[in-house]
Order: sequence, then C-alpha cells, then structure tokens
Amino acid sequence: MRARLDERGYATVASAGMAAALIGLCAVVGAAASLVIAEHEARVAADLAAVAGAWALYRGEDACAAAGRTAGLNGASLSECRIDGADVTVTAGIRGREVAAKAGPV
Repeated sequence: MRARLDERGYATVASAGMAAALIGLCAVVGAAASLVIAEHEARVAADLAAVAGAWALYRGEDACAAAGRTAGLNGASLSECRIDGADVTVTAGIRGREVAAKAGPV
C-alpha cells in the first residue's frame, strides 16, 4: 500500500513564516522610530541648552555650566560647549545621536 501525500501542516509552516516576517518588519520599524525619536529629543535638548547658555552668558554667569545643567535635565549629555562673542554653541547627545545648536542675541 502506498503512503498518501497530503498538505496537512502546510498552513502551520506558512503561518509561522508570515509571523516571523511580520515580527522582523516590526523590529525594523521600531528601530527606525527609536532613531528618529532620539534625534528629536537631542535637537530639543541642544536647543534648550544653547538658549540657557546664552541667557546665562547675558546675565554674566557661566554659560557652559547652565547649558550642561539644562541638557542633563532633558536627558542629554553635553559633549561640547563653545562661546563665540555673545553666541553659545553646544552639542548635545541622546542615545548615540548628537545635535549641535547655537543661540545668542538677535
């Protein structure tokens, strides 16, 4: 007697393959979204730190210290702070994304 070949189990294999592809796609989209969010958070932290530094410089205080405190309060690390006349330029980073911002009088 010959064994009968049928398609039992085919749907299970196909479903598992589709589920793996969907999980992989979700992981890629999640990683990309995380990078975009980190970029935006770093931009906000750098902008706020630069404004705080410029304001502190205007009041005669330590601009880089004020910028560092503000960056830290926004979850960022300040990797660079430069004062050029009345302008303050800072570089802030969050989760590997670094952004520079500049602030000063208009």
